[in-house]
Amino acid sequence: MANNLLTPIVNNRTRSVNFFNGRLLTGEDLTAEQQANRVAHSLLGQAAGAGVAYGLEVSESAKLSQVASPVLSVTRGLAINSNGGTLLLDSDTDISLVRPASPASAGSSVFAECLPMQSGVYIAGAGVYLLTIGPASATQGLAEVSGVSTGAAPCNSKYKADGVQFRLVQLDLTQAELGDVNHLRNVVAYKCFGVTDWATNVADPFGTSTSTEHGLIDQLRAANTITGCEVPLAVLYWTATDGVVFVDMWAVRRALVSRDLLDALAPGAGRRRAMEGLAMFLQFQAQVDDMVKANPSQLVSVVALDNFRYLPAAGLIPIANIKGSTGFDYLSFFGANTYHAPVFIEGSKLEALIARSMLYPAKDLSNPEMVWLYRVRENMEAVASATSTPPQPFMVFTNGHMRYEGKAQFDLSYWDYANYA
Repeated sequence: MANNLLTPIVNNRTRSVNFFNGRLLTGEDLTAEQQANRVAHSLLGQAAGAGVAYGLEVSESAKLSQVASPVLSVTRGLAINSNGGTLLLDSDTDISLVRPASPASAGSSVFAECLPMQSGVYIAGAGVYLLTIGPASATQGLAEVSGVSTGAAPCNSKYKADGVQFRLVQLDLTQAELGDVNHLRNVVAYKCFGVTDWATNVADPFGTSTSTEHGLIDQLRAANTITGCEVPLAVLYWTATDGVVFVDMWAVRRALVSRDLLDALAPGAGRRRAMEGLAMFLQFQAQVDDMVKANPSQLVSVVALDNFRYLPAAGLIPIANIKGSTGFDYLSFFGANTYHAPVFIEGSKLEALIARSMLYPAKDLSNPEMVWLYRVRENMEAVASATSTPPQPFMVFTNGHMRYEGKAQFDLSYWDYANYA
């Protein structure tokens, strides 16, 4: 039967207890009130969107980690899962990836989580794992009780405390993917980004396929390998001989993303796609930073195609051999690909260029399409004028489909740091 206008349509999910003087209250009443508040909070969380709000940065612990018993460090922070639940880690903590022989004491700050045994390819103790954070709870203390019963109360805990727990999920990769160590980090990241799924949206927006999945994390959720209660934090490559080889947060870490009206027809123009583009940019910059720290003297010989299957639509790379700087040689880095010779751009264009890149597709390095290369005028001026330690020279690359930004402009371009019109 249809409802009439101005007729209240109520829901039982946020129904609260009506308090009044003289009412007999029971524990069930107060629990129902708490549950109504929890549901209301989860609805607000769903409206805000799932992802990491702040903190929860993952790295290998420099003090505690060993090859045989790796330990990760996670900073304090807040995440919201897709059910709208808040996941608060109130202080920095360390996570042991190997469960100790005896349980940790109650006061320990180390969460121990054993490695899950899963089907898939196994290569000499090597595996790529997804680290997630999920909800946990525990009771604390004992409350005083009163009543006619002389026995101990069955549920007399003083507090119920919310917390979090961490879990490792092994990713099911092919033998070829696991065996190609040079490309492994990049390949895993772009499987999580779902580059092929986003391309399918453009090729067939009206959809012969009804799938709304984009990337490996969506596939894991669809298979119930991870639940709506969990939020991905990082992927890590762990081998028996080398321990944790890399920890990659931005392959799976996402800022809060709410549901979008564009998801149904044009997901590539929606909020989630912009967040994926941001993650691609940050993932690349983090990997470049790790390469610089690991082998700074070897960067001049690095070829992008030998280490990356995909590049983000825009990125920054440090450049070598300018006033003694270390970094990449762009002639080598892009040598296997088609590129336009570097030109100057004004620094005022840089941030807008990066922001626009978030909605452009990743650059497939197996595709011969061109990339643009830019030097930033302010950076090169500062390097040239430095009398002691110059700043790090860098170069910007962008997907060739992005707008060319090197046009000379009268009364805006600078002598020796501009391009011929």
